[in-house]
Amino acid sequence: MIEKKVTTKNKYGEILVGIESTPDELKDKYPTVILVHGFADNKHEHGMFDELTNVLCQSGFLVYRFDFSGCGESQGDYAITSLTKLREDLHSIFDFVKQKSSVDENRIGIHAQSFGTSVTIAAQLPIKSIVLTGSFTDIQRVFKRHFGNGYDPQGISKRHSESQKQYVSIEPQFWIDIKSYKLQELVKKIHCPILFIQGEKDETCPVAEMEMLFEAANEPKGKVILEGVGHGLEPKREEMYKIAANWFMKTL
Repeated sequence: MIEKKVTTKNKYGEILVGIESTPDELKDKYPTVILVHGFADNKHEHGMFDELTNVLCQSGFLVYRFDFSGCGESQGDYAITSLTKLREDLHSIFDFVKQKSSVDENRIGIHAQSFGTSVTIAAQLPIKSIVLTGSFTDIQRVFKRHFGNGYDPQGISKRHSESQKQYVSIEPQFWIDIKSYKLQELVKKIHCPILFIQGEKDETCPVAEMEMLFEAANEPKGKVILEGVGHGLEPKREEMYKIAANWFMKTL
């Protein structure tokens, strides 16, 4: 696997930093997977995306993983983020990826984790296959629980982020913006193969939240519930990686 840092800009001129991972087997064009991280996280997703990249590259996929604006190495202020802004970031990332000479633009998929699943559904990109881990339907309900005592839709909501090693502050526009997104309706507009993977004991995004999206999604679709694991899917990440890679091998 050959890795190099890459950058692009979003519509606001902010630099988005990512990693391009190329399989050892050289080809002119590769089927490609974009990894989409969760809320206030980064392109490594607590090691999950690094390990998943290895598995996908071994399976012959070119992989890109980026930090959203205000996260990781990318520019921007996450306090003023919104689902709309993250959706725009993903569009910028997709436009960057599809124009790369080594990318088969007709064989691009997305693997998203947690809030990245909401961003992916909202983005409505012309891709060929999707895997969603830790997905949910009701953004307001899930995030109100996620922030706990730090939830303040009229002021500054705060929550400690393990990945950012600091408190993440979100201003009121985040809560106003998400009200305009109905994920159950948006997932109905996706017509590529879509696989849902959820931890049975996920307390952040309970299985019932995923089930509502799954029921609304179009065929072909799949669903895997990993027993005994929570939102981070440990200690069954290796199982998830294999399931995701097999899905993309069949659908990309």
